[in-house]
Amino acid sequence: MPKTKSNKSGNTKKTVGISILVSFALFTVVSSIILLTPLNAYLTWALATTAIISTLVGLVCYWVLINRSEPSQKESFDKSLIQKRQKQLAYHFKRMVSKQRPKAHLMSRYDLPIYLLLSQNPNKDKSIITQMGYESYKLDDFGSDIEFPILFWVSEHSILVSVSTGEDQHPEYLKTLCQSLTAWRPRQAANGLLLTTDVASLLENNEQITQKADELKSTIKTFNQAFGVSLPIYNVISNMGSISDFCQFFSAFDESKRDDVFGATAPYSKHGGIDADWFNDEYDHLISELIANMSNALAGQLNQDYRNSIASAPFQFGLLKQNLWLFLNRLYRGEQLSDALQFRGFYFTHDGQSSAQSDLLASTVSYSVGHEHYQHNEQIPVNQTLFAQYLMTHVILSEHELVGVNKRKENALLVNQVIFTLSWASLLTAVLLVIKFDFDFQNQREAEADVMLERYKEAISASPYDIENMAENIPNLFSLQRIYNLYNEPEPWYTLPFMPNSSIKGEIEKAYFAALQKVLIPSMENTLEKDLFVYVNLEDQSQTLALLNNYRLLFSKNRTNLHELKNYYMRTFQDQGEADSVNIAQLEVLLNDIFARNLTPMKSNHDLENLAKKVITQTGIGTLLYEHIQSSETYSKRVDIRSDLGDNWGSVLQFPTSYVGYMVPYIYTPTGFNELDLSVNSPTLKAALQSYEGVAGAYPSALEMHRISRELKQTYQNDYINYWRDLISNVKVNEIADPAQLKKAFASLSSANSNPLVSLYSTVAKYTYVELEIPDNEGKSQDPATIPIQDQDKKESARQITLSFQAYKKQVSANDQGKKPIDNLLSAVINANKWADKFYETKEPQKVAFDTLSVTLQAGNPIASLSNLSNDHLAVAEEVISKIVHQSNEMVMSLAHDHLNTAWSNEVYQPYQQRLASFYPFNRQSKLDVSVADLKAFFVTNGIVDKFSQNRLNGFVKNNDEAPYLPGLLPGTALSITPDVWTMMDKASDIKNALFLADPSNIQIDFQVKAVDMTPNITEFSIISDKPIFTYRHGPTLWSQQSWQGDSEFIEKLGVQLNTQDSIIGQSTVKGTWSWFRLFGPNVSFSSAQDTQVEFVYGDSKVKLTIKTQGQSNPFVPGFFSGFSLPSDI
Repeated sequence: MPKTKSNKSGNTKKTVGISILVSFALFTVVSSIILLTPLNAYLTWALATTAIISTLVGLVCYWVLINRSEPSQKESFDKSLIQKRQKQLAYHFKRMVSKQRPKAHLMSRYDLPIYLLLSQNPNKDKSIITQMGYESYKLDDFGSDIEFPILFWVSEHSILVSVSTGEDQHPEYLKTLCQSLTAWRPRQAANGLLLTTDVASLLENNEQITQKADELKSTIKTFNQAFGVSLPIYNVISNMGSISDFCQFFSAFDESKRDDVFGATAPYSKHGGIDADWFNDEYDHLISELIANMSNALAGQLNQDYRNSIASAPFQFGLLKQNLWLFLNRLYRGEQLSDALQFRGFYFTHDGQSSAQSDLLASTVSYSVGHEHYQHNEQIPVNQTLFAQYLMTHVILSEHELVGVNKRKENALLVNQVIFTLSWASLLTAVLLVIKFDFDFQNQREAEADVMLERYKEAISASPYDIENMAENIPNLFSLQRIYNLYNEPEPWYTLPFMPNSSIKGEIEKAYFAALQKVLIPSMENTLEKDLFVYVNLEDQSQTLALLNNYRLLFSKNRTNLHELKNYYMRTFQDQGEADSVNIAQLEVLLNDIFARNLTPMKSNHDLENLAKKVITQTGIGTLLYEHIQSSETYSKRVDIRSDLGDNWGSVLQFPTSYVGYMVPYIYTPTGFNELDLSVNSPTLKAALQSYEGVAGAYPSALEMHRISRELKQTYQNDYINYWRDLISNVKVNEIADPAQLKKAFASLSSANSNPLVSLYSTVAKYTYVELEIPDNEGKSQDPATIPIQDQDKKESARQITLSFQAYKKQVSANDQGKKPIDNLLSAVINANKWADKFYETKEPQKVAFDTLSVTLQAGNPIASLSNLSNDHLAVAEEVISKIVHQSNEMVMSLAHDHLNTAWSNEVYQPYQQRLASFYPFNRQSKLDVSVADLKAFFVTNGIVDKFSQNRLNGFVKNNDEAPYLPGLLPGTALSITPDVWTMMDKASDIKNALFLADPSNIQIDFQVKAVDMTPNITEFSIISDKPIFTYRHGPTLWSQQSWQGDSEFIEKLGVQLNTQDSIIGQSTVKGTWSWFRLFGPNVSFSSAQDTQVEFVYGDSKVKLTIKTQGQSNPFVPGFFSGFSLPSDI
């Protein structure tokens, strides 16, 4: 009670504290708001109102908390008590079963039956339980009293757990009991259940009996579900002394008779339940037994009251039958989807205690005659326990196996046992197999090692080790290494460390490393000393330094730079040609083992080291220090600038395949410049000097340090500038040799995001615009005296580097108007790209190109403008633009030339070939005449030749001293065609003049014929068609006017005839439209621009004619037409 009171007091204080805190917090917050708002004008009233509201809120909070805390405290107390009793119950169950097991330690835990006893009032059943042979389990305060709803009873033959079904029971206790039982015996938690029922509860009305049966049925089902079995139920009807006359019936019986079981055991039914016929038969049988023993009972009893009771007992017992059946039938009634409870029997007992008695017989008789009440006479109570002693041992225990087992857990146990057995069998088999495999593996390895060892011994005998010749030692050492490696190869999984092992691994390892120490290490030392001695004599500082470092590494056990030392020996073997690739690979394996064990020679050659130091220190150490700084981990890393050059870099510019300068050393970047401190007191220079001191041994003086510092700074500045100049010089412009490459270049250079030229300039400017970093002290006042003084040499180096590449920075730096110098060039490129797009986008690029060149555009075309701009830019841009404008010009002129060729072939050459070339007079051997209409169409004004000349050749520039040309896009460039075209154009003009002189629209040649000379023997010369056209006889010569009009005046045939006085001495005839030309052509002896002489000779006779034409073109000149031959392309 004091503890409870103190807890309550503490909770009250806590509640008050919380309420005050809430009230104060509310007052503070609201007051702050009032002070910060216009409400502060009413400060007094506002604060008073706030205080009242805060107090009310605190009181409400206190009331809520105090009302919530009391129930919660009670609930918390009850819950903690239940949890405590649960733990106590589980603990004592384990203690109880552990105390019981030593009594039968050789038996299984399932051999000692466990029964549950359900009772409304276990205190009344205590005497029955003890009469059955059980003792109460008591330990500490558990079991000392009967108030706890679950108690344990133990005996030699079984364990009994009494479970109260009264109000003192709690579901958590039952749950704990079930968990403990199933944990102790998972497959068979209990063997049965004893259900004690006070006979007084059977004398109540039917509804109460039914309700009681239903409650018990629900409780029993809970146990069945928890255990996974159907528990056999033994109904024990207790306190039979409550029925008048029943116990007095047995007063004269001897003690052994009173200890016998009085009841009936039902035959086993798989589905449970109780059979009505069986119950009636068995109950009637019990009544008949009472009646049958009535005489013996009366004979042994002289007390009249007892004798009356003996006579009434069977009737009193019979009147209980109906109510008992109602109870049992309700309890064991089956359901549609599940089996009924497993009923095993009903048994009557008396606990020997006095209690109120019920006279069933008197009540029945009184009720039958109409009386509501009757006078009950109390009988002397029987204080002996009846029918309980042998109930457990003679009836219930004999059926302890009837309950069966939990099938699910039984199957799980069977599976686990099978798995356990198989696991052990598998484990045993696996162990045997592992032993077998390990034995076989070791035998095989030992046999292989023996063979290899014999070969090694034979090789050593044939070729002993020679320290002076490392190459010859390597194969034998590698043979020994193979044996060593055989034992160090990854072993199979079945070779375990604890397995028996009789190998010679330890001896092989010792022999192998001893051979390395005695043979290979001295050979390595000898080789390195020889090389060092040679370069010392040559006074080669860099090689002497490298070899001396390797020599020191060879003798150092704490060496870390093994890569250089290993490469030296492998490179030496390759240079000397003493070993092939196999020997080199073998040497690498041996060196790895040496370095892994840190094997070193015994003693170094100090004299040789001193000589090497003298060689190194003969001249300044600046170069060595600079090389050391360059090769340091901090400054030897490289920065790939290709990401800065953009994605379009390779479309216009590129680095040579063999050039890797785009991986810029970190030391040649602005960040590296700022990080690299070459001043006298810089950590970098001191670290380099320490590395040098380890080799050379001398530390320079202060004056020498200043000289070294200045030398390093100047060397670094020159290298920085030269590196970037070399990188720029290795930037190559891609070839732009065809329109596809030109379009790609235009697209890249017109890109605003990733322009190759801008990227190049920006990258060069980024890495060559060097500024010294100034410490960031923004927002802090700093004493000028404490500001670090900048290194003036470094500042000057930064200025020189920046000035060397200022042109690149200037190209991408915006002026006051926000424009950059390179923008003009890029704008011109974009304009040229747009201008060139018309050649890519049109379906007739050749025609567009020809039309473009046919107009005068040299001064205004974008290509020429771009070409003029390139001279004002850097060499890279100039080369790029030069290639672009050159290819643009070549593309346009090539397209224009293609257009001319196509037009020439389609418009001129093909008609000429089809209609003229194969016919006379263009082919003098042809017998077919050319069509006058075709001839007219070809040569007439606005004919084929004339149209082509006007449409295609009119734009060509004609200078007196040069062949005609079509100007290109760039100054000094032109499109020329074959000179034969111009020759044939002139020839075509001559033909046109000859054919169309008289009539520009029709072919007509007017000419005059006159005889010049005729031999005397000829009397007459005639040119004859259908009739003589021209006749000459000796005498004066006159001009005869003739005309050839093509098809308009057709002459079928034409001939000449030479006559003497007596005969015709010569004649010839030709046919066709071109008969005049066929007649004159073969006989022309002389021709000029207007005159043609023709001689007809027949033997000694001849006639000479003169033909005179008009104009400057004489069509009768030989080859006048046949000399017109057009080229196939121009």
